Amino acid sequence: MTRRPDQGQAADEGRRAYSFAVGLGCALLVVLMYASFTLVSRLGLKSSLGVADLAAIRFGTGGLLLSPVLLRNGLRGLAPWQALVLALSGGLGFALLCYAGFSLAPASHGGVLLHGCLPLFTFAILWSTGTGKRDRSTIAGVTLIAMGVAAMMADTLADSSVRQLAGDACLLAASLCWSGYGAAAARWHVSPLHAASLIAGLSLCIFLPFYLLLPGKQLLHAPTTDILLQVLFQGVLIGGGSILVFTRALVSLGPGGIALFAAAVPCLTGLAAIPLLGEMPGQLAFIGMVSTTIGMLAGLTGTTAIDLSRLGRRLESLQRRETLNGMPKSVQRDLGFDGLEADRASGILRRPASHDEPRHF
Repeated sequence: MTRRPDQGQAADEGRRAYSFAVGLGCALLVVLMYASFTLVSRLGLKSSLGVADLAAIRFGTGGLLLSPVLLRNGLRGLAPWQALVLALSGGLGFALLCYAGFSLAPASHGGVLLHGCLPLFTFAILWSTGTGKRDRSTIAGVTLIAMGVAAMMADTLADSSVRQLAGDACLLAASLCWSGYGAAAARWHVSPLHAASLIAGLSLCIFLPFYLLLPGKQLLHAPTTDILLQVLFQGVLIGGGSILVFTRALVSLGPGGIALFAAAVPCLTGLAAIPLLGEMPGQLAFIGMVSTTIGMLAGLTGTTAIDLSRLGRRLESLQRRETLNGMPKSVQRDLGFDGLEADRASGILRRPASHDEPRHF
């Protein structure tokens, strides 16, 4: 039994709706992972573990877990230089710059400068290549996020040391690396599992030889509880899981949509850092967290409203055509629907023009 074209189109629209819903769920999960990443990394660096130790845990655990996937799939159509770009931007560059920044700057700065700047860098990359949305809500959201980041940086400069400024610079560079990864993964159509295995595996192969040569490693001397906590978060949830979930959300929402979600992280990180780390944000830092969160909501309101409205119109159109096509001919004649056709774009019932009828120009 063959499916009618309308039934096939209805199934396609249903799959798109399901994919969009999964993308939203993954984006919300990414926000929680990002906030926990900042806090758990700061906790790890307050213990005996150092920057290189956290990187070794992240790349070692994630690389070993995902190595069977990488060995089975290989590069899967990517050029070697493309795989290296993904590994350096989404793996080595991002993680090492993050850990260095977390060791020098407070967690609230990590939330705003690392995750809050993701929309700024992402939309700068997208707009420079002519692929980003420029609707009013997106522009307003990005502007508010930029104002929040400026307030955060003003708080940093008001009472800062060279050490803290160096940490902020590392966090901004890490944010740029992750934005570049998101744009590259979307442009090259890299699947979520492939991206996670590629980044984890290549990062492990590149970083491990350097780590073995480093002096002063604390991985073998740190408390077991500290190591297990970082293995769970850095290796499993962040090193493999966050890349997988982020890239899955990227498929449904695009680089701009998922970047806007990241702007919610500063508020969550700053508030959670008060009881967990004893770090109280200043007045300007608090204003920056609020502004970035409002900017995220403003940008997402337009993006998700447009997508959901378009999806709703398509499904309504398909429902009208299904109703007409499934109606018996006798009932169509009794109701005066005989000969009507549903427009494919709007779903409005129209009577097709006859060749015998005069045409009006």
